[in-house]
Amino acid sequence: GTSDIPEWVARDVVDVLYPLASTNKNYSTYLEKVPSNWKGSRNLATPGGNQDLTTLFEPGLYYLIARSDSPKAISFQKWVFEEVLPSIRRTGGYSVSGSSVDPLLQGRKERLEIIQLGMDLFAQLGGVDERTELQIKDLVRDIVLADRLNRQSLEGSGSKRLEYPISDRLVSLGYGVQPGNVLKSIGQMASNLYKARYGRRPPQREQFVDGTTRMVRLYSEEDLDIVDEAIKRKLGEPPVELLEGDNS
Repeated sequence: GTSDIPEWVARDVVDVLYPLASTNKNYSTYLEKVPSNWKGSRNLATPGGNQDLTTLFEPGLYYLIARSDSPKAISFQKWVFEEVLPSIRRTGGYSVSGSSVDPLLQGRKERLEIIQLGMDLFAQLGGVDERTELQIKDLVRDIVLADRLNRQSLEGSGSKRLEYPISDRLVSLGYGVQPGNVLKSIGQMASNLYKARYGRRPPQREQFVDGTTRMVRLYSEEDLDIVDEAIKRKLGEPPVELLEGDNS
């Protein structure tokens, strides 16, 4: 496959997720249930010569993972079914910055172990592309710093979050996820305010945003007043519900 449309050799996936299939050589039992438009075919070199092999597109891969009882798949299933899908049902989308912390998985150690299991699984399925690797690194970094996934526990604790993108601040203030043009406008204003204070632009870091990677300006906990001012100039005061909650 390609980086935009990745493919995995179907029998390799089944070997990882359904070990008995490899022993019994009954791959078709698992693959015939995968919708046809989630499968492909490639002529690939094998020890026995070139063969036409069934491949899986990304939805097909997730289809099989969702039905596996392998320990390597269960943590992925928990994340999808307990966090991602409920978030999509409630908000119409899912993002790390807006995700809630599952009480069963809220420890840093547990989350890192789940990510490790996911990495092991993808490694056995042929590796992780650059975009996914960057996403995972970003998530691991956030967990280690105990920042966006547990934002509420840091409020008023005196902790200094090292980096804070504007998109996260918008969510934490109740404005929700904003389109790219709004983020860009707020970012320009915040950058100008930061330069006026320090004589330089805020630091940048590569981050996975809206399906692609780009450089994002980041602000420390001490400089959130700059971000808040830029947000207010663009979008007005925070939602009424949030203001009422702060006063209670």
